[in-house]
Amino acid sequence: MAFDLFRFLRPKDGVGTYKKVTCKELFEAAQELQIRELCFWTCVNMIANAMGRCEFRTFTDHKEVYGKEYYLWNFEPNANQNSTVFIHKLISTLYSSNEALIIGTRQRNGSDAIVVADSWAQSAEYPSKQNEYQNIVVGDVKYDKTFRENDVIHLKLNHVDIKPVIDGMYNAYYQLIDAAQQSYLWDEGKHMKVHVDQMAEGKDGWETNFAEIIKNQVGPFLKSRNAVLPEFDGYKYELIGEDSPAKDTRDIKELVEDIFDFTARAMLIPAVLVNGKIEGTKDANTRFLTNCIDPICDQLQEEIVRKRYGFEGWSKGNTLRVDSSAIIHFDLFANAANVEKVVGSGAYTINDVRRAANQATINEPWADKHYLTLNIAGIDKAGKQLEDDEPGGKE
Repeated sequence: MAFDLFRFLRPKDGVGTYKKVTCKELFEAAQELQIRELCFWTCVNMIANAMGRCEFRTFTDHKEVYGKEYYLWNFEPNANQNSTVFIHKLISTLYSSNEALIIGTRQRNGSDAIVVADSWAQSAEYPSKQNEYQNIVVGDVKYDKTFRENDVIHLKLNHVDIKPVIDGMYNAYYQLIDAAQQSYLWDEGKHMKVHVDQMAEGKDGWETNFAEIIKNQVGPFLKSRNAVLPEFDGYKYELIGEDSPAKDTRDIKELVEDIFDFTARAMLIPAVLVNGKIEGTKDANTRFLTNCIDPICDQLQEEIVRKRYGFEGWSKGNTLRVDSSAIIHFDLFANAANVEKVVGSGAYTINDVRRAANQATINEPWADKHYLTLNIAGIDKAGKQLEDDEPGGKE
């Protein structure tokens, strides 16, 4: 059975001619796509979940503020999305297309809004003037306006798109997985050989009768839990491969895990974070944040500052920071000793620590003050204190 599939699934052989795709080919392609999509989107969702925990901190005159810009990035980018859904779409687009485009729009109440474009066309890349973007589509809406570089936030993941390379490795590994599956199914199945003597083979209609025997008797016998196989004169059946060692699906599972591993590494995610193992997770999380998440945060922060604040605003202390410190779960009580040292060092306030622990800040002046532990002092002051404490010393 075959049918003409949509033309975007198979290229043309010639003018007006299309290849035909069998149901078997379509089913095999769907199986391959499932493994590919599972590995790819597991990694993308891990990155999107981490980015969704970032806090967009806004500053005016070098002081942190919680105004409309803060609310826009942390709660409601637009009327139909919260910030987590917005970030997920942004990261999904970024990794699927190697770039993503955010444009500004207006809500019905007149407030600012931002949306992630589903598709767009870029006329060219200019060295000395702003790039232009046309045919921007968001959902079911197409914008006729031409957007210039200053009007958009344009993110680019890699200088060279690595996804085609990953897809090529998928194809190679799927052939190995398919071979392992066929080998497993063959070893787990039952196989017979049939000896037909010359007398039976020479009878009229032998081929038709033999096909009927295989279809109606031998086939059901091999598939049934309890069955009887009649043996006719001139036919002798013999099971083969009964002594072969039992196999499991471990080889197939290891090949699939290999796909997860190289997909994660291509996205700069330590493989241990996607294969379910616990050993080395702490160090892996640090590498994940340093090599994968922080570069995206830096690029997004730079684009927001230069497009929405500009040099004039930035030079006055009006800026935005993408804070990734709250991504890893922090147990405040388990780290009480470390918290005491951090606050006592004088470098961080109590509210700084609470924010890093994903806790609400305290609206009191003392929570924003810096404290220094009294037993920390310079060598000269510490030596003077020892002299004063010695017998006969200064009272």
